[in-house]
Amino acid sequence: MTLETEAIMGVTVFFGLVFFTFLVGCKIDMAMILGARKKTIIIGCITFIFPLIVNLSVSLLMERFLDMDLRLHQSLPNIALILSLTAFYDTSCVLDDLNLLNSDIGRQSLSISFVSGFCSFSILFTIFSIHEMVTIDPQMVMFSWMSKALIVCFILFCVRPLYLWMIRNTPEETNLKESYVILILLLVLATAFYSEAIGEKALMGPVLMGLVVPPGPPIGSAIERKLEFFITLVLLPGFFIVSCYPIDIFDIHMKNFAIIESLVFVGFFVKLTAVLLPSLYYEMPFQDALSVSLIVNCDGIFALLLLGRLFQMKWLDKESYALIILTKAWITMAATPLVKRLYDPTRRYAGYNRQTIQNLVGLGELRILACVFDQDSVPSILNFLKAINPAQDCTICIYVLHLVELVGRAASVLVTHKKRKRGQSSRAKNTSEKIINAFHHFEQHNEGFLIGQGFTTISPFSSMYTDVCHLIMDRRTALVIIPFHESVEHPFRFVTQKVVQKAPCSVGILFDHINGTRSIMDVCIKYQNVAMIFIGGPDDREALTLSLRIAQNRDVKLTVFRLTISSSNGFLKKNKKDDEVIRDLWLTIMHAGNIVYKEEEVTDGADTACKLKALENSYDFILVGRRHDNSSPIILGLDEWIVYKELGVIGDLLATSNSLGKFSVLVVQQ
Repeated sequence: MTLETEAIMGVTVFFGLVFFTFLVGCKIDMAMILGARKKTIIIGCITFIFPLIVNLSVSLLMERFLDMDLRLHQSLPNIALILSLTAFYDTSCVLDDLNLLNSDIGRQSLSISFVSGFCSFSILFTIFSIHEMVTIDPQMVMFSWMSKALIVCFILFCVRPLYLWMIRNTPEETNLKESYVILILLLVLATAFYSEAIGEKALMGPVLMGLVVPPGPPIGSAIERKLEFFITLVLLPGFFIVSCYPIDIFDIHMKNFAIIESLVFVGFFVKLTAVLLPSLYYEMPFQDALSVSLIVNCDGIFALLLLGRLFQMKWLDKESYALIILTKAWITMAATPLVKRLYDPTRRYAGYNRQTIQNLVGLGELRILACVFDQDSVPSILNFLKAINPAQDCTICIYVLHLVELVGRAASVLVTHKKRKRGQSSRAKNTSEKIINAFHHFEQHNEGFLIGQGFTTISPFSSMYTDVCHLIMDRRTALVIIPFHESVEHPFRFVTQKVVQKAPCSVGILFDHINGTRSIMDVCIKYQNVAMIFIGGPDDREALTLSLRIAQNRDVKLTVFRLTISSSNGFLKKNKKDDEVIRDLWLTIMHAGNIVYKEEEVTDGADTACKLKALENSYDFILVGRRHDNSSPIILGLDEWIVYKELGVIGDLLATSNSLGKFSVLVVQQ
């Protein structure tokens, strides 16, 4: 590499690292250390202290009893220190790659690595400060400390208030102004150059500037949107090239190789044990404890940054630097697929007694989890809840979960909102509070409904469903309502599909076929004409049970349409359970004047589509089952034209209809 190329690469790497460390600082929420549980703090401290003691002891024994080069002799204690460190952001990246950020072991791993990382970088700061005092003139040390204090004060008392002012002047659910973003990036560069000018690494200022950013939108999300793609795909590859450029495997001597690798693997197994044993002591399942231990042992870009810094300071020799990088890369490559094999987030659902509406005894308490993507989906859910008019001896308990994409932070969060007493007012400060307040307002004006708890999950779309399933199990809900998003490419559709696949209770996918928009509190639609399409199967039986609950409201007229195959086109195989629920329906009709049962004969799938088309303008709420026997002549051929597979054949027909009618649809899966 020529000097000119080296200079260009150096500048590219400099800017890449400056903005990358600022971005990482933005994603780290320092409140995690305050919210950590006692057992997490204990495991995190052990994860740092125990490996440090063992690694230093082993390195001292090697220095005393093994013959080695002078450079390696000086590097061994530093290698022992490196092997004891943990970087929170590296752990977060590994979990993100594994789609485990908001899983049980993901949150456990992040908490442990955060505590351990806090200890690690506190020790590093102390060591570098002592080294500075020993090797530099005392007057220069005093100047250095005063300069550091100056930048810390500037960031705390000038930059932090500036961030808060920007947030106050940014309307909710709107992007940060471009001028604000440019000002922030200029300040990042200014603090980087200042840090370099006072003799520190240029990364100190950007990291501190990132740490004081309030996590999440609007600043964190705006910075991530502007920087992440360009930095990770354009600038950071240069850093990896520069970092690995000194590595030459042919310069490694076998004797040094054996010593360094022995210490590295001792460090790996000691850290593995330091996480595994305390986790088992706190009664974590062995597979989960082993998975957490492997995740904490994975390293990434921050480990590479630290190794590069120590190599520049001559604290590591060239052979040690090369071997540690290569070995850590191999350990991470081996650990990640092993974690995938060991840990299955859906394993916890295996022994769970799945809740359904059909299994409820009589008109017992019905627990519903309402998932909300945004404010626009609230009216539809409230209209549906209004339709389930609870009987006097029946209560409907509603849990609300606001689903928010993880942007501008490294760790996923499940927020539990405080319960509010009936009649107590609350001023909403953000979208989640507005949504939950809408449900509380609904509770206050509708007897028989109880808002159990409000939650907000901030997590990646790829693993958002795990929080939904966790709350279903924790609150033992019988039905989860999730709004349908018609955009084919929208990531919320992926969440809906995963909930349908994994949910340990009945699922209702709700969508409106209504023109225009409604405000969050405009819950004025009252369902009066309700239709239920019955073809057969467990999903249709569940939908029928739910429709009968709706029919408890005598102001609602329920029409149950049972589609059967025309006798001239063959015979439809009878299902004993289907016949039983229809017989029960007849018994209900005898005592209720607002329920009508009709049988409609169809010849094939096309005839079924025509019959459904005729119903759209006559009813304002339609319930259908999601899954049916695809070999049934009733829907034969319709599955070839399906657009939204998560809605099933009948639900898809209604969702893709070009009818001008105004109606809502609930697609039910048992």
